[in-house]
Amino acid sequence: MGNPDVGLPKVDRLIKDRNYNEAIKELAIYMDGNPDDFDGVQRRIQKIMTMRRDYNDKAFELLLVLANEPTNDKKKLDMITYMESLEKNPNKSTQSFIAETKEAAQFTYYRARFDEIMATGGALIEQGKYAEAARAFTEGFTFYKTEFDETSDPALVAKINENLLGIDSSIAALAAAEPTLSAALAAYEAAVAADDPALAETTGTALSAELGAFIAKRNALADRGWFLEDSFERAKAAKGDVTENSFLPFAWRFAVGRKTAERFEGVLGAFDGETDAVMRRVESVTEGASRAAWTQAYGFMDADDMASAYQRLAVAGRYATVGAAIAKTCTAIAKRPDTFGIRDYPALGFRFKDILDYTNRAASGGKLFGEYRAFVSSSTPVTEEVDSAEHVRKAQSSTMRKYFALTDGLSAFIKSAQGLSSGTPAPGNEAYASDLAAWNARFSGDASAVRLESYRKNASFQDRSVALMASGWKTDYASALTLLDGIPRKEDGLTLYYPAESIVSFNKIRTGITADRKSIAQALALLERAPADVLADESFANSLAAMRAALTGMDATFTDSGASIARANSRVLQANIARQESDLRYNQALTALRQMDFRGARDNLQRSREKINASLSFQESASLRASSDQKLDSLGSEITRIENEAVVREVRSLISSGRNFYYSGDFDQAEQIFLQAKSRWSVTNSVPNTEVSTWLDIINTALSMKTGRTIPVTAPLYPQMSQLLSSANQMYLEGKTLMASGRRDAALARLADARAQLQKLQLVYPLNQDAGQLTLLINQLIDPPAFRQFVDSRIEYIRANYKTERQTSYSDLLDLYQLNSSYPGIKKLLDEVEYYLGVRIPPPDPKAIARSAELTKAAQKIYDSNTRSQFEVALEQLDEAIKLNSDNQRAIALKDRVQTALGGKNTAVLSSADESLYQRAVQELQKGNKITASALVEQLWQNQKNRNSTKIQELKKRIESQL
Repeated sequence: MGNPDVGLPKVDRLIKDRNYNEAIKELAIYMDGNPDDFDGVQRRIQKIMTMRRDYNDKAFELLLVLANEPTNDKKKLDMITYMESLEKNPNKSTQSFIAETKEAAQFTYYRARFDEIMATGGALIEQGKYAEAARAFTEGFTFYKTEFDETSDPALVAKINENLLGIDSSIAALAAAEPTLSAALAAYEAAVAADDPALAETTGTALSAELGAFIAKRNALADRGWFLEDSFERAKAAKGDVTENSFLPFAWRFAVGRKTAERFEGVLGAFDGETDAVMRRVESVTEGASRAAWTQAYGFMDADDMASAYQRLAVAGRYATVGAAIAKTCTAIAKRPDTFGIRDYPALGFRFKDILDYTNRAASGGKLFGEYRAFVSSSTPVTEEVDSAEHVRKAQSSTMRKYFALTDGLSAFIKSAQGLSSGTPAPGNEAYASDLAAWNARFSGDASAVRLESYRKNASFQDRSVALMASGWKTDYASALTLLDGIPRKEDGLTLYYPAESIVSFNKIRTGITADRKSIAQALALLERAPADVLADESFANSLAAMRAALTGMDATFTDSGASIARANSRVLQANIARQESDLRYNQALTALRQMDFRGARDNLQRSREKINASLSFQESASLRASSDQKLDSLGSEITRIENEAVVREVRSLISSGRNFYYSGDFDQAEQIFLQAKSRWSVTNSVPNTEVSTWLDIINTALSMKTGRTIPVTAPLYPQMSQLLSSANQMYLEGKTLMASGRRDAALARLADARAQLQKLQLVYPLNQDAGQLTLLINQLIDPPAFRQFVDSRIEYIRANYKTERQTSYSDLLDLYQLNSSYPGIKKLLDEVEYYLGVRIPPPDPKAIARSAELTKAAQKIYDSNTRSQFEVALEQLDEAIKLNSDNQRAIALKDRVQTALGGKNTAVLSSADESLYQRAVQELQKGNKITASALVEQLWQNQKNRNSTKIQELKKRIESQL
């Protein structure tokens, strides 16, 4: 009786469950076992019959509705629902019909009802009726609910029912929280509207608390809605045949909204819309208050009221801080990636924090501007020093330090200002960034202008310093090049070259340029690190370009110096080679002197001088010039001294030989001997030997008296004259033979022919002795008595006229003397005439001999006292003594000793300067510049020593002969 699974209790349970077929089966079984309880079975059969009659009636009505109202899906579903309450397991055909009808009606009706509910709920959200909208969405939780309960796992059904109840509870809780949330929002808005940041902070905190509680309730609601969604996804994944036309797909969409909806939707969307609306009002009022305070702050900053500006910026920051805190509360909103409309509250919080950052930046910018003005006003003015290359060489010159201190300070301000304006503002904060940038530009622009001008001056200052560097090295290079290219000497115009000194200068230039180049590169590097606006400035760029150009110029000077060093080294090498050859020639001169090879010694000495001069022409050296002058002059004097001893001996020997030829009447040979003596004497003595000169005068006189008496073999007409003389002699001999044979007429005729031949010769050589003597012989042969009278008269004529007709008289007297030296008085007359003419030296008289002895004695006294300053006087005395008595051997011997002691006066070698001057004179003469050459020789002639130079004497004579 108490078991619900047997007997009538089971039948009743099956009837209750509308499982009528099973109930009837159980009644049949029960009747078999309990035939006495017919009434109980009958009552139950009657109940089943009644309910099936109702079911059939309702089924008929359903057919009528299907026929008459095919679109009334709600009515269909209501009828089907009623029928299902009457019969759970109708027959299969009925069950199939009802199921198909129900499914078709549900699909159409629920879809239409879904759209209707969604539209109604969405409209309520837009109207701000968030709780009402949420409740409207819950109406859809009945769709397919019965089928779900009947066909699903009871545990799942229980869990689903639990969450549906939870959704209802959340709606109630959120609806209850709405008034306090609205009040908190209103209080916050009122505080902000009153511009009361302190109250705004308090009400903002309260609003955050209310909003946090509201969000917590909302998150609980979201979890329940997402459970419905997740349950559907799990069921679909498990069975694979779960369709969208079932309870869970509709339920989760009503709970959290469709994925494709582009608005707040569903129960969750209703309250998310409310949260969004609250936050939009919070954002609007907060940002508005911050912006207003910000704008007011900039107004104060424009008025230079920084205290008020900082106060308003602080207010703006406080509002932004409250907004950020409220936005942070909203970051607790739970959401899924596809949850609609949940704003990026971290980004909103960042925006408020960004506003706070901008207020701090603005305050910092204001303070920075004040510091900038204080810096500019307190900066030490840059007073430029006198332009000097040292400013760049010494990279820490005070002027440069001041310039860079100023520009670095300005750059720091500008960088700070740019730092304040840097970065990308949060979306919506672009105006703050623009305002801050504009404010910072007010002083950073001014600072940039001041900095630009400072950089301009700095670059110009350094440009001038670098220009002085380049100019200085260029000047130094020019000076060094002058040393290499030569410097004319003032006193004589001789160009002197200093390649060795120039190398020192060129190396100094190259070393200096290398160091300066590094300094300039460092200076340029510092300037090139200037900001972009400075680098783009034309004036600044021009200064840098000028510095680079100066650097290029210095590089060219560096390169030119290198090339000049190579050229200078070449000259130094040439000078050294010439100097070495000079030393070689000097040593050769010494060797030649030791070997008594005076010509070789003089030649090598002159070559040594030429090579020293060549060396000096390549490389000037005052010390070498002085030492070589002293060295060569000393050797030259030694050569002259030693050679002079030989010269004195040789000349004395030549004088003796010449005298002998003279006394023997061989004047030509005597002349040659004395000319040789003269030449030999001139080797070591520039002053002629008086003795030699006297003898040459005597011989020249004798020769001049006999000029024309002979015909030189070298004479152009010698062959013709010889032929005439030979013919005349032949004719004379023929006439003499005819005369001896008594044929006087024929002889006279032949003698006349001979005389005619002689007259032809005498037309050219009237004093020819052969023609004269032959003429005398012809005259004597023709008429001896007449010829005797002619000779007497001619001798008397010569005696009377030889002083006026010197050469003719002397020539005629010689012809007569040579014809017959025994004529009375002719010898005496010839001696008289020759003494007078100087052809012969008369024997000294006693007075001359005595005077000669006195002079010799006086000279001997000077010599014995070794008073060299008086040796010239002694020489004059001895020359006079010898002239008075040519046989005064004591005077002759003493003279040779004095001349040996004097050592010769000729200058063997000129000084380096005089040698150069001499060479210039020679060159000028070769060019035809005789006046210039003469001036140079006269300049040489001013030096008494140069007057003893044979080559200068000869050059002087050459020039004078051409002037």
